[in-house]
Amino acid sequence: MNLWYVVQTNPREDGIATTVLSQMDICVYQPFMQKYVFHARKKTLKKYPLFPNYIFVNIKPIEEDFHKVRWCRGVNRILLDNYQPVAIDGEFIQGLISMEDEESRIIKKPVDFKCGDHVRVRSGPMKDIYGVIESWNSDLGRVRILIEMVNNKAKVVLHPSLIEKT
Repeated sequence: MNLWYVVQTNPREDGIATTVLSQMDICVYQPFMQKYVFHARKKTLKKYPLFPNYIFVNIKPIEEDFHKVRWCRGVNRILLDNYQPVAIDGEFIQGLISMEDEESRIIKKPVDFKCGDHVRVRSGPMKDIYGVIESWNSDLGRVRILIEMVNNKAKVVLHPSLIEKT
């Protein structure tokens, strides 16, 4: 029976380790998320590992399979407890997979904002500005908030990853 194990990869080599392990017919899972990156006043949505430098492998608990994983290119080590690899619960992996978007295979943060919630902009050009949620544009994945600036109220449309409840 196969079990899930956590594997630590070398910095920025999780893609290499995933590819090589997959070529050896080892089931590998690496969850991804999206986050906005600001560079040169441009905002782009990029894909990042949910757990940087960690992947999950589904192998038999025998020395031959541990050996394949340990000596794979890009792998640093299998996480151990008392010098023994520790299996993690398969329900944890299934929970991560169930949170993924079906098309993009990216885990999207569940958003629980409601109209009238007080929020703060966490990052971007409007960082640290406070506002109130006016509406949710779920088809675009955006939130419209009302902010007060110099005796004037302005409506701003932002991605939910840029704001947090206060």
